Amino acid sequence: MPSQESVPVWLSELGDPLDRIPMPDVLRQCVYYPSAGVDGDPVKYLGRYFQSFVYVDYGVGEKSVLNELPNFRGYDLISTRKVCQDELFPQRWQPPELRPEDGDPISKAALTLPPFALWAIYDRKPEICSEHGPKRFSLLYIGGDGAATYHALFYSHQVSPAVLALIQPGTGFGGNWTNFEDPDQILARLVRENPAGMPGHLLYGGWGDGECYRDAPWPEYRTAGLILHGRLRLFARRRRLA
Repeated sequence: MPSQESVPVWLSELGDPLDRIPMPDVLRQCVYYPSAGVDGDPVKYLGRYFQSFVYVDYGVGEKSVLNELPNFRGYDLISTRKVCQDELFPQRWQPPELRPEDGDPISKAALTLPPFALWAIYDRKPEICSEHGPKRFSLLYIGGDGAATYHALFYSHQVSPAVLALIQPGTGFGGNWTNFEDPDQILARLVRENPAGMPGHLLYGGWGDGECYRDAPWPEYRTAGLILHGRLRLFARRRRLA
């Protein structure tokens, strides 16, 4: 992935206040991060290569996200606004069908906070060098379910993200009703069956022993992972499976 110092036209033309969000542009070549919390690592380690980030988490409230938005080191928050559901995807969208092995969303209903969407634009501070990250980037934060939101966004707009980030995705006691790391459960199926294709890269990691993340959880990405930082690796998609 070559470093990209240039800013895409759609992103360079944005001002304050922000107009209607250009969803196909935001989604195309984005880093999609379900169960994101308020983790800045994807921006920190991939910001030199990608300028659009889509974070999703149903366990983080709108107020918490608003408090964290100004805190990206080396960047000024240029503009932010709420995004309505009808801007994100068509009203006719229907959630994907679940299988028994996927788990039960109702099991985590008590942890699910009211939905919201916030869009923010950042500019790199003038005194910060280009090695730190891009001149400008977009962050769309959606309070929602990571699997259903993937289906709603990428299927509706007929695109695929450039990178899928699975970092400590809350399996088991972590608050996620399904297992994003399981190659047979709902998120993996939706990613695999997207007519627009699968992401070119998988960002994978967590907070335990770094050896736990030596191999990608899905067979499509079982290649030698590029170590970005300790327990965080970037895997390229395999073109053919044995």
